[in-house]
Amino acid sequence: MSLIGARRPRVEDERLVTGRGRFAADDRPPGLCHLVLLRSPHPHARVLRVDVSAARARPGVLAAWTAADLPGPRTMPVAEFPPPPPLTDVRLQPILASEELCHQGEALAAVVATSVEAATDALAAIETELEPLPGVGGAVEATAEGAPPAHAGAAGNVAGRSTIEFGDIEAAFAGAAVTVSATLSLARICGAAMEPRSVTAVPQPDGTLLLRTSTQSVFGVRDAVTATLGLEPDRVRVVAEDVGGGFGAKGSPYPEEVLVALAAQRLGRPVRWVASRSEDGATTNQSHGNVLGLELAAEADGRLRGLRGRVLHDMGAYAGEGAGQAANIVLHTLSVYRLPAMRVEIWNLYTNSAPTGFIRGGGREVGNFAIERLMDRLADRLGLPRDLVRERNLLRPEDMPYDTGLRMGPAPVRYDLGDVPAMLSRLRAMTASVPVGVEAGRARGMGIACYAESTGFGQREPARLHLARDGTVTVCLGSTPQGQGHQTMAAQIVAERLGWPIGRVRVVAGDSAAVPYGLLTAGSRSAVHVGNAAAGVALEARRRLLELAAERLEADPADLTLSDGVVAVRGAPSRRVGAPDLVPDAGLEVAYDFSPRQGTTWACGCLAVVVEVDLETCRVDVVRSLLVHDSGRLINPVLAEGQLHGGLAHGIGYALFEDAAYEPDGNQRAPSFLDYAIVSAPEMALSIQLEHQETPSPANPEGFRGIGESATIPAPAAICSAIEDALHRAGRRVELHEIPVTPEALFRQLGVPARQER
Repeated sequence: MSLIGARRPRVEDERLVTGRGRFAADDRPPGLCHLVLLRSPHPHARVLRVDVSAARARPGVLAAWTAADLPGPRTMPVAEFPPPPPLTDVRLQPILASEELCHQGEALAAVVATSVEAATDALAAIETELEPLPGVGGAVEATAEGAPPAHAGAAGNVAGRSTIEFGDIEAAFAGAAVTVSATLSLARICGAAMEPRSVTAVPQPDGTLLLRTSTQSVFGVRDAVTATLGLEPDRVRVVAEDVGGGFGAKGSPYPEEVLVALAAQRLGRPVRWVASRSEDGATTNQSHGNVLGLELAAEADGRLRGLRGRVLHDMGAYAGEGAGQAANIVLHTLSVYRLPAMRVEIWNLYTNSAPTGFIRGGGREVGNFAIERLMDRLADRLGLPRDLVRERNLLRPEDMPYDTGLRMGPAPVRYDLGDVPAMLSRLRAMTASVPVGVEAGRARGMGIACYAESTGFGQREPARLHLARDGTVTVCLGSTPQGQGHQTMAAQIVAERLGWPIGRVRVVAGDSAAVPYGLLTAGSRSAVHVGNAAAGVALEARRRLLELAAERLEADPADLTLSDGVVAVRGAPSRRVGAPDLVPDAGLEVAYDFSPRQGTTWACGCLAVVVEVDLETCRVDVVRSLLVHDSGRLINPVLAEGQLHGGLAHGIGYALFEDAAYEPDGNQRAPSFLDYAIVSAPEMALSIQLEHQETPSPANPEGFRGIGESATIPAPAAICSAIEDALHRAGRRVELHEIPVTPEALFRQLGVPARQER
């Protein structure tokens, strides 16, 4: 039986559900100290004075620092992935602010004490003089005429402009039979992980430093810490054994990780920082906050000619990880359609809000929301069914590999999509009998959206395998899991490719000491890059074992089989040897780097969503979801379906609930779950139907594609389409171009006061 593709339960789950997980704040080493931070109450302010001398004298306080007490560099490093765009104004996030505070919650002083209570009490003794400055809370405010600058002394809020284009856009619009346009807006969102950010640093007897932190990038944290502390990489070990959710927001290092490491080094004692829920909401990277003004040109039959417009991309207070996201947004406006021409201008903006980064979807869902909403507008303008307009523009299997015309840096963007027309046809069959209409004050409607998902990035992915004499296989990966099922996935791949009992395979991930380097876990890259690295290292170990067995059995390696840990000669079953008996006393050690033929492969699919709208209260319930997707060769359908269910939950949250709202001046309105609404179990009590279509990707030896964001990407657009359909059936025409679609927003769309105000 093939292990790759088999439905197997996750090996991680027994440990996690029985409370034996190990998270960043679980260890309580002797002598543990606690770090707390004094944070800005203002979205924008000039720092005139910070005096920590009184805090240092408080009982239990071991250290109190301002920016002047830090070694250099005193800013966080520039994000490497994705490569930042060309910016004319680069503002890097300080570890502690010294001259200016640029978002609410930004840290300007740190206190370390023997208890959290002592450290917190000492914060009140810190003397500060802050001069509040005007602030801007979002992209609209940042680009308004006469808007104050988000950074003192700056000429404006535009950090840089760039244009992504291909084809003849002027001809595309000049000859168009019809054009449609829309201004689309997506509210800020938070990662909202169950485990808030936390980090514990422990000095080791050999002089090294061990950090346990809640991150998606153990090597990114290691490099940020070593750069600030002036240490060699092998002097800092970063471990993220279990992470209670990341979703992209924990994909980059944070100042708190550097500060805790510095405190542990200076004090020679273990130090911990754990974010409160409001701290986590105020300071962890957010996403969205985009405003897109786009126009679509088409023929009279709905065939696309071109797309043009502008994307306002809110980077928040600093040019961090999110600076490169706008290109990903534009890339995913292509979706699965043939688009002959494009010209989209990107404005990267500074605002007085938390820095932005990548949260599930990573901008893909923003680009998809834009094109799918425009496709609906186009179909409505032409009086054609929405699915028919999509069908007429779909790329087909014979088009693959398809050169989109777009270039991201020096490389052309080429699709290796599966059969999208077949997926749309299957979705139509699945939805043919789905009831819609109006009954008892509730309107039921259905919407669809198609999508393409870029999966994977990076040029090298490491894996290391150690085979012990007792037959235990240990596989070390550079990736950092946060619930994706790395241990299960890698064990299945290694066991099959090596020919080994899966129960004898142990997987180590999330440890910077396991391999020399590794990229972060993000961008749906785990199956593509980590999966192929695991397969490659297993195949290399298999090759070496067969060479050893060939000497023992006096046979050609090509005539040998290796299955279930036993090597045998084909056609002579009595000539066999247990593979562990071939292993040297020190074990067999194999290292392998996976280098893809192309950095990115593509998943795709079609989603239908059914909603019910209460016509009195404007409450929206998603009652059914039907998805046909192609994520290449599936490693484990159980894991795949878990990713799709979780991705759908995120998409529903974006569409209907999540809004990390800011006042126009940058003051936060939703720093905790008291005000920031996320999807919970009742909202996910819906019928979910999944259909797998498997087209192995030609971009990697195993044919894998990613799946982590597949259901997230089309959900907001499909839900908005379904709400429109439901309300149209009730005789109420609306066009939805902003998310989340809350009851209050629907009341405004319908032109009536909110129910509670009547």
